[in-house]
Amino acid sequence: MNALTNSSIGNGFDTVFSEIDSTKKLDLKNNNCLRLFYLDISNNEFTYNGLHRLLQRNVGRYVFSRASIEQFKAEGDAEAIGLKAIELLREANDPDDCGAGGELGEILLYLFLENKLNAPKLLSKVELKTTGNQYIFGSDGVHLFQLDNKNFQLILGESKIKGDLKSAVKEAFESIKKVSNNPDNELRLIEKNILSESFDEETTEFIKSLIVPLKRDKTIGVDNAFGIFLGYTLDIYAKQYSNSEFRDAVNEKLKTDLDNIASYIEKKINKSGLTGYSFYFYILPFNNAQEDRATIINKLKGE
Repeated sequence: MNALTNSSIGNGFDTVFSEIDSTKKLDLKNNNCLRLFYLDISNNEFTYNGLHRLLQRNVGRYVFSRASIEQFKAEGDAEAIGLKAIELLREANDPDDCGAGGELGEILLYLFLENKLNAPKLLSKVELKTTGNQYIFGSDGVHLFQLDNKNFQLILGESKIKGDLKSAVKEAFESIKKVSNNPDNELRLIEKNILSESFDEETTEFIKSLIVPLKRDKTIGVDNAFGIFLGYTLDIYAKQYSNSEFRDAVNEKLKTDLDNIASYIEKKINKSGLTGYSFYFYILPFNNAQEDRATIINKLKGE
């Protein structure tokens, strides 16, 4: 039934990101996941070369709608998609971010939701930044997830990259609470500003049947859910380990981090009164989250 497909290029995703061998489920009635990934390790630190190539490959697909990409191709400008996307990223800087690289979390959220949840993008935050609508857009993106033939979820995205994982969770829930208080904002934006230009006619009608009140197919269940990307600094004193010892230490530390943050997240969900939602968490450690996020996104922008 779902006429929407993923927009990202997933080739190489599982080579760039490895998942720790410790699965977690939150104590919630609805679908959820809590998954922690890590990058390749060399000389006692995470390396970002593979991540950079993956970002380069997908930046155009994150920035532009499907229709815009097809227009590039129709005009023979497919080779310019990535360059134009980077140009728009430079122009769409968030003044509150002050060059700190917050866009990295937004792009990684997009990639994880498409490649690990199989939830195609409806729109990204940067698409609205370039049209001046970001001031009424609370989420970092909206994706569509099909549970089964009769049940869908609109995934409202949130991303935070902080030095401390608990701080990232805390700030993410502050944003999530604001979005949950005004859930119709994102739906109005999709309906008024995106559907007419982002999708082909068949896909547009399908999405309308899910979100437009006068066209809703009441035989299909549609609920809101949250997709969250969290980045943080892995707090390990690398100098005290050999290369092989460091890899073992990282693996153990990541398992501990996942165990510790699971209970904190469950408390935040309950305290926020959001137990009726699904939550999909994707977590990634950095060498130094605050510095690395700016360095990575600036390299992508060529700055």
